Parts: sequence; structure tokens; C-alpha cells
Amino acid sequence: MKNKSSVVKWFGYLGFDHFIAPFLIKLIYWVGVLVIVSAGIGGFFATFEMPGRGMGGVLQTLVAAVLSLLFWRLMCELLILAFNIYARLVEIRNLLSHRQERMDAYRKVPGVRALNNE
Repeated sequence: MKNKSSVVKWFGYLGFDHFIAPFLIKLIYWVGVLVIVSAGIGGFFATFEMPGRGMGGVLQTLVAAVLSLLFWRLMCELLILAFNIYARLVEIRNLLSHRQERMDAYRKVPGVRALNNE
């Protein structure tokens, strides 16, 4: 028999209670890093094949690769940030609902008039 927590987690993914997108974004990030680095290396060596490019072309290729990596990281972080904001909002909602339940139970106690607005 499977572990109950893994079954519950699986149903959480099926019911959209847990997101797989943050994991996929991290995976896509690393694939993108590999693509950008390999393109930078390819551009670096291609610069030597172009007549008249010299060190300016090498420097331009390196700067473009670094800026591309920085921009790619920023875009992926913004996507993950959206999911983290949602997770925090769910936590706040859950905390507030538990607090409201406690307040409702407290209001039902006899003699508590100040909170009952009576």
C-alpha cells in the first residue's frame, strides 16, 4: 500500500491545491541557462571567424551572454514570485478564518457583552 501522505499529495495536485508550475519554472530556468551559456560559447567562437570583429566582438558577446542570463533569471523569479504571493495569501486567509472561528466561539460565552455589540 502506498504512503497515505503521498496519495494525499497526489490528490492535492489533481485538485489544484498544490502547484507544479514553480517546479517546472525552475526546470525551465536551468534549461534556459544551458541554452544561453551554449549560445554565448558559440558566439564567442563564431566571433573569431568573422573578419574585423576582434576583441570588441568578443567583449560584446560576453556582455550579451551575461545580460541574457541576468534577464532570464529576473523573468523566472517574477513568475515564481507570483506563485509565492498566492501561497502567502492562502496562509493569511487560513489564519484569519481560524481567528474568526475562535472569535465566534468566544462570543457565544455567556457574559461576554462587549464583543457581542449588545
